[in-house]
Amino acid sequence: MFVLIAALAAGLVAGYALGGRLRNIEQLRIRWPWLAIVALGLQFVAFSPLRDPLGETGVIALHFVSYGLLVWFVVANRERAGIVVAGAGLLMNLLTIALNGGYMPASRHALVVSGEDYAGATANNSTVIHQGTRLSFLGDVFAIPDGTILASVFSVGDVLIVVGVAILIATAMRMAPKEIPAPS
Repeated sequence: MFVLIAALAAGLVAGYALGGRLRNIEQLRIRWPWLAIVALGLQFVAFSPLRDPLGETGVIALHFVSYGLLVWFVVANRERAGIVVAGAGLLMNLLTIALNGGYMPASRHALVVSGEDYAGATANNSTVIHQGTRLSFLGDVFAIPDGTILASVFSVGDVLIVVGVAILIATAMRMAPKEIPAPS
């Protein structure tokens, strides 16, 4: 959730700072937007209390399905500004999660700073980095402190996703409005 909020906020701020207008976003043409919408819905289920009936294997499977849909979305829209950057972050996260049994490794320090319990897998599917962790530097090693509304842990991949989506939004906000032909 943090990544989505941060990406939208950064994109809007950058778009306005560069002289863009929100109304120009309607001109942005995205192929198969439903892929991203369904993927985000699946991640909502996987990281909410709705996950309980699924069990651990079901949650991990749902998480991978959501990543598959997002990769498909990135490939379909790769010519759009920012999508490749977001896709690189997505692939970093996917690779790290895949190599660590379906969990994103997180540093104990980041979990403590964010106020997350690190006794087992957390609500966002992070687990503490240990000696056998692969690509731990790509895990959730950064944190927004506990006590803030966005307290959470995040990764380099998450940062790239935020930057990529922000570029997409800011670029779309700067698109010249299409001229409406005068009535004849």
